[in-house]
Amino acid sequence: MDSSKTTQQQKDTKPTEGNPLSKAADTVKEAFQAHSANPGPAIPKEFNVQEEGTKEERRAKAQELNKQ
Repeated sequence: MDSSKTTQQQKDTKPTEGNPLSKAADTVKEAFQAHSANPGPAIPKEFNVQEEGTKEERRAKAQELNKQ
């Protein structure tokens, strides 16, 4: 028996081709493909949020809130 032919045959054929479980798994993967995305938070194009107070007031407020 020539071992080169058997390894070539193994490379050419897919072991899961025609398997009903692999077909079902592929169908499930395709169905849930949209749920595996990780797009991040939704941020509007014009994100104009006004800051409250001056820089010193915000810093003082942060220090006050961070006291233990």
